[in-house]
Amino acid sequence: MRQKLSAMNYIRNNKRRVAVLIVSLALFLILVYLTRFILSSSTESFRLILVEDTKKVQHVRLPDSAFGIDAEALGEAAGAAYAEAEDRLMEELGKQEGVEEVYRVQCMGVTIYAMVGQYHFEFPLGDEKMLTTYMEHMGATLAEGRMPQAPGELILAEGVMKNAGLKLGQKLADEAYQIVGIADSDSYFGSGIKVPERDYSEMLCILTDGSVTDMTKLLRDMGYEFAESDAWIFDHKKGCEEYEQVWSEVETPTTLVFRGVTVVMAVMLLLVYTTTLRDRHAEWCLYCSIGYGRKDIYLSILREMLFCFGIAVGTGTLFTAIGMVVIDKTLISPMGLACNYLDFSVIGVIVCGYAVVFTLLQIPIRYAMYKICTVDVMEDELH
Repeated sequence: MRQKLSAMNYIRNNKRRVAVLIVSLALFLILVYLTRFILSSSTESFRLILVEDTKKVQHVRLPDSAFGIDAEALGEAAGAAYAEAEDRLMEELGKQEGVEEVYRVQCMGVTIYAMVGQYHFEFPLGDEKMLTTYMEHMGATLAEGRMPQAPGELILAEGVMKNAGLKLGQKLADEAYQIVGIADSDSYFGSGIKVPERDYSEMLCILTDGSVTDMTKLLRDMGYEFAESDAWIFDHKKGCEEYEQVWSEVETPTTLVFRGVTVVMAVMLLLVYTTTLRDRHAEWCLYCSIGYGRKDIYLSILREMLFCFGIAVGTGTLFTAIGMVVIDKTLISPMGLACNYLDFSVIGVIVCGYAVVFTLLQIPIRYAMYKICTVDVMEDELH
């Protein structure tokens, strides 16, 4: 009984050629995945701010018109009328399903700088009671320093401190604010005690249980009418919209890298493989002469390819994992950024890339199969 052609014989006797194929395939996985991993420091960091945090806290400042206040007609009394109307709104909001607490706060902004892009987000400043409740609600705890007690004192998450290059005790904004505590938080937490004389930045901070996603709709259902352009509302819906913009900006360079690497790898492998197949023509003709069919030879080639693809995936995965750890420890974490180690979307992209290359390599293989003939036919062609 004729034995099945062994793929390992060729692999053992042609280690250099096989190594070139394996390295090429492994580099594709490494380059594509590490590119997306580095860019994930932008998407993951901004996702925490725009998607995750907005499930728990939302900020609102309505225009005078939402309360039926004519500022020009009331003159100096308009401010008191607005505060009274806002107090009623706070009381009504506190009774809504999904709303846990409502505070009148000041907001201070911090810019997070990522590998691609930056985002300026705002965190609330209130009194000590608000600060304690807010920290508990956001899952933040004091890690270093002390809790803010006096107006202008701040506590910021370690990630914010690293990203902005801040230090404990440092003063900000014309020395009106000072960092007195560092928080341990999974997100870019920030809060503190508000400064009374800076009440121009006041708005409502609404702590929710995650079920409130569209604050504009909720307010309108409560009977408050206003043009969205006149109000300042930052809720989960708005956060998700801005995150989609961030994702689209990051997705473009990733797609370009994937396509570029795929094209280069495909061209290189086609050239290398075509040369290899040409050199093996005599070998396959000999197999054909001793009784092996084209199907047997083709299946042997497929086993060789699957072996190379398998080793390449394993090697590429190992070096990618090592590369992610090194990049995270030396570049991403020191910048106070988050990252995503397991990205199923890019895994799908890589699988598609391998499928494209595998399919393209069938072209020279099929042509080589067509050219196979027995040794006696080869001799007749020579003469």
